[in-house]
Amino acid sequence: MTNVARKRASYASPAILARRARILELTRELIGEQGLGGFSVSELGHRANVAKQTIYNIFQTKERMIATAINEYFEQREEEIRYRSPQGTMERMIERTMVAGLRGARMPNYMAALMTIYFSPEPDADIWAAVQRSTVHGHKPWIERLSGEGRLQSWVRPQVLIDDLALMRNAITFEWSRGRIGIEEALRRKVVGLLTGIAGSVREPVRGEVEARLEEIDRNGLPDYRPPPDRSGPQAG
Repeated sequence: MTNVARKRASYASPAILARRARILELTRELIGEQGLGGFSVSELGHRANVAKQTIYNIFQTKERMIATAINEYFEQREEEIRYRSPQGTMERMIERTMVAGLRGARMPNYMAALMTIYFSPEPDADIWAAVQRSTVHGHKPWIERLSGEGRLQSWVRPQVLIDDLALMRNAITFEWSRGRIGIEEALRRKVVGLLTGIAGSVREPVRGEVEARLEEIDRNGLPDYRPPPDRSGPQAG
């Protein structure tokens, strides 16, 4: 739960919180069905049986509501997952990338809408930041750890590396969402791309460890990481 959500939960009634959660659930559902271009607050209010003005009273703007829906769904998914590998490691990055990719494959219309937002020439800043936050989560902890331990090459700027790898990940997701590659190929390209980018950015002995992992994937394929069943959220279309 975000800090804002925690603050809201401290004074909001259960009925208000349930209505808010329902609005966010339907927001994700509508994005999955119609994309951002076809998203209508009026239709959302009709489905939620809530006045349009009430929605604006809660979230102020449509863009803020969409960003909140993306952020909170991301947090809900993370809370459901019990990862096998430790945080801030190469293996967690691989596991998180695969789990997120396989879950995204269950809701292709929703993911396609997010990628359209991400690569829009003039995206809403809040919505773009929400998509970016969920994208960098898989590789950011390990890169920050490597930076803190002095394992990155002197020319590497950690935040630039984090952002560039996010761009690569989302470009592959975009190709998958348009039907140009299958999900297994998308996952492989993401994992290999992440490891390749990091291999060129780190010092020994980490570089040798990353290269050994790449060779293992080339021989044996990706490890078998499967996400837990979805309990809520947008459905695959």
